[in-house]
Amino acid sequence: MLSTSVHLLTTVLALATLAAVAAGLPAKGALGSPALETVAALALHLQFAALTLVWLITAPFWRREQAHFRDGGWPSLRSMAWFAPAATLAQIALGAAYRYGFTGVIPHVTWAFAAAILLLMFASFVLTQEGAGQAVKRAAAALAALVGVQVVLGVMALLYRVAHFGGGWMEWASRAHMGAGAAVLGLTVILAAFVLRCAEPASRTESLASNGTNA
Repeated sequence: MLSTSVHLLTTVLALATLAAVAAGLPAKGALGSPALETVAALALHLQFAALTLVWLITAPFWRREQAHFRDGGWPSLRSMAWFAPAATLAQIALGAAYRYGFTGVIPHVTWAFAAAILLLMFASFVLTQEGAGQAVKRAAAALAALVGVQVVLGVMALLYRVAHFGGGWMEWASRAHMGAGAAVLGLTVILAAFVLRCAEPASRTESLASNGTNA
């Protein structure tokens, strides 16, 4: 009963945090310092990631028995489970720094390609694991799909902010880009939690195989 109450409360708090992120809070100039505004925006994303993790471990499906699978590829899924959320958070930090005028757009755009490739690799490697359960594969498929959407939204946001292209609908696309970034972070945390729980480290000889062919 307590887990159910915590799960429902976490759902509400996570949705409220996501709405705040999509609204672009804190507003540019609200704190009087680009550095402080960048840190505040990053703190909102960290809050959403933490709430997402709590939401996951209090969900009924998490408490059920989960299928385990061998983690025999390179890079290992378990190592990617640690690195992918950090890389996503770094991309969000660069985006916030650009939005508040703390840095230029080049670092954000450059790292976006690396982060997108990493997340798509992480999701696709999980999807190729025959022994993985449906829950973890659904999380991987959702992450891959959302990363694709986020890339498109990112291009639209860049056109709106840099080239001042489009009207009100492009502004909405820019706001959706911020919200989708938080959602990508949340899904990355969920997939990483599943992998760390369900992926069993393989032996050193097995680790020489490719993740794409590992069963």
